[in-house]
Amino acid sequence: MPLRPFPARRRGAAAALAVLALTATACGGSDPKSGPATGEAKAGGSLTMLALGDSRALDPFTASGVAVADEPRLAALYDPLVYLDPADGKVKPHLAESLGSTDNGATWTLRLRPGVKFSDGTDFTADAVKLTWETHARPETKSNQASYASGLALQVADPLTLRITPKSANPNLDRLVATRLAYIEAPSALAKGIPEAGAKPVGAGPFVLQAWTRGSEQVFVRNPDYWQKDKGLPKLDKLTVKVVQDREQQYTTVKSGGADLVASSYPEYLDRARKELQVSQLSLIGGQHIAFNLRQAPFDDIRARRAVSLALDSAEVPEVLGNGFVPAKNFFNASSPFFDPTAAQPAQNKAEAQRLFDELAAEGKKVDFTYTISQTGIKVAELMKSRLEQFRNVSMRIEALDVAAFVAKFNVQRKYQAGQYQSWLPDPEPEMWSLFHSASPLNQNGWHNPQADKALDDARASSDPAVRKQAYAALQKAMVEDVPVWVYAESTIGIIYAKKVTGVQTYNAGSLFMDRLGLGG
Repeated sequence: MPLRPFPARRRGAAAALAVLALTATACGGSDPKSGPATGEAKAGGSLTMLALGDSRALDPFTASGVAVADEPRLAALYDPLVYLDPADGKVKPHLAESLGSTDNGATWTLRLRPGVKFSDGTDFTADAVKLTWETHARPETKSNQASYASGLALQVADPLTLRITPKSANPNLDRLVATRLAYIEAPSALAKGIPEAGAKPVGAGPFVLQAWTRGSEQVFVRNPDYWQKDKGLPKLDKLTVKVVQDREQQYTTVKSGGADLVASSYPEYLDRARKELQVSQLSLIGGQHIAFNLRQAPFDDIRARRAVSLALDSAEVPEVLGNGFVPAKNFFNASSPFFDPTAAQPAQNKAEAQRLFDELAAEGKKVDFTYTISQTGIKVAELMKSRLEQFRNVSMRIEALDVAAFVAKFNVQRKYQAGQYQSWLPDPEPEMWSLFHSASPLNQNGWHNPQADKALDDARASSDPAVRKQAYAALQKAMVEDVPVWVYAESTIGIIYAKKVTGVQTYNAGSLFMDRLGLGG
């Protein structure tokens, strides 16, 4: 693999259009009804963005790297090293000048831009990147990204160059860095301890944290020493992130002018925004799905997994609830270049579902389970429960938890029988390997499948799109056959914003470049 320098970043409306309108080579897709790309913002002014919840902390280790959660805040404070461009599915630079490998992923070289400083005036160096990544990997940090940073051997070659050696050759390591290790905290902040760094973060991004009213709002103001200040960036003087926990209230607040933008993963609101506001929407890999826990009964038996999946009809979710969900064909969005149309989930088959339920009951294995969800998924869960009640020999209970309790039970303790889950993946790497490979510590539902493991390894071992496509086709076939999950809705995410907002440009799975966000001229 040649060393990949990055081309200069395009600017203006053309660049925004390229990013917001995904092409066939991207890993997701764009909605043809999405609003037009926005032009360059004027200098000055302030905007208010809404979020469903407050941050636990604002360091890269604790914060949630999801566009509907903490990633907009992280983008404002830190800026990404590199990012995944949804326009073409390629990794491109931001704080880095290049990230590449000359030996098919056995070793990598990260080169940083000269002259970049953290907001406290200290230099942004290879040592700083090394320290943040090593902090991720330390068990005592309990970082959300620990498994992605562990196993990386790091060597500082000079102040702006870092040599990276993964445990095994990984031609797609740049995708891991872009989506999991892109945000770097200043060593000066880390020296005070992670709790202090999370409360008073120091990054190299376009904004600094001015005030934080816990449970209510965070105020970010322009970083006067931002590395792109000579280009007139950031555009805004101030960005406020306010907590509004109800999705309907979020939408009406933006519509009424009480706020200016919000990230949403609910098609119902994205569809409304197309008519009443503006929206930038991405289609992603993952989807909303039932994750079966294969480590315990009843779903350690494939017949139980098949029975539940055949008893339900994904098309009923939007038909009955009117939520705009797009029924999924499998874990991969139909617009993804990796999607295999021959590996679609079987259609609803009530007779076969009942046969399997009866067969299991006759063996003393009645399908009796608790469905663990976050409170936001209650309507879909209730619909599923009502449909399963039409069958004999199956019982479903709903356990609705707040987000923190759900994450603890599902992700950490893994004490569930079946759970609602959603992924927003701009690319299959590295997340698909982490979620479904039997050797992954993040394999949450205990799926061990040799065919899937081989497919995931083959996909990781190549950066050739054709090889990756073939490998992921094999993975999709294994998933449809073995049913570790049943996907009922395609994954989407979008930025809903007022007509006065411009400079909207996304990266990764719907994250916003905060440097160019602003008000129209």
